[in-house]
Amino acid sequence: MESTSVATLTNQLLAGLSADDLALLMPHLALVELTRYQVLIEPDEKIEHCWFIEAGIASIVAGTLRGDQTEVGLVGRDGMVDVAVLHTLDQSVLRVFVQAPGQAYRIAVPALQDAMQRSDTLRGALLRYSHTLLVQVAGTTLANASCTLEERLARWLLMYHDRSPGDELLMTHEILSLMLNVRRAGVSLTLQALQTKGILTSRRGLITVADRGALERVAGDVYGAAERLSSPRSG
Repeated sequence: MESTSVATLTNQLLAGLSADDLALLMPHLALVELTRYQVLIEPDEKIEHCWFIEAGIASIVAGTLRGDQTEVGLVGRDGMVDVAVLHTLDQSVLRVFVQAPGQAYRIAVPALQDAMQRSDTLRGALLRYSHTLLVQVAGTTLANASCTLEERLARWLLMYHDRSPGDELLMTHEILSLMLNVRRAGVSLTLQALQTKGILTSRRGLITVADRGALERVAGDVYGAAERLSSPRSG
C-alpha cells in the first residue's frame, strides 16, 4: 500500500484509524478488484482473507440446505468482511458475494488478527463496526417480520444508495427478489408504485433515486438505527 493512497482512502474503517493503527495494517494491505458475483466468503469454509471495501457492495446472505436464500446485510465503503475473524473465528455460516463491483484492500486473516492483538484501539474500532453490522442485521430481521414490501424495498434501496457513489443503482429485479426473498412480480409492482410517486425511476438493470427524502419517509423508522452509528455517505 503506497503512502499516497492513504490520503485518498474511501473505506471509512481504514480512514478513521489513527496513524499508528493504520501503520500496523499498511504493509499487509493489497488493493484488489472486486468483480460482480465474486464470492468472498463461503459458508463453513476457512476464511483466508478479509476485505476493506473501497468501492462496490458486498451482500451477506443466509441460506437453507434446500436452497432458499435471503440477504441479511450489506457492506460497502462503510466496513469490511468478514467480521467473524474479529471474534477469533475462522469460519462463517453466511455467504458473502460482490453485488456491485469495485475495489477493496485485502488482508490475510493472521496479519489482521496479529495487528488487533498489538493494538487495543484498533481492536476497539473493528469491534465497534462489528456491533454496527449486528444492528443492521437486527433491523433487517425487524423489517422482514413487521414491514410491508414497499417499506422493506425502500429501506434496502436506501442502504444500497448509502454505499453508492451516486443516485444510479445498478441492479436487476432478480437480485432484488433474491435479497428480499419475494417473488419478482412483487418487486416489479412495488418499484412501479414508487416510480409513480416520483421517488425513483426504474429500467432494466438500473434504478435511479429521484427523491431520497421521500424514500426515507416510505421506509420509516425501520431505517436509520445502524446508520446513526456509522454513516457511509458522510465524507
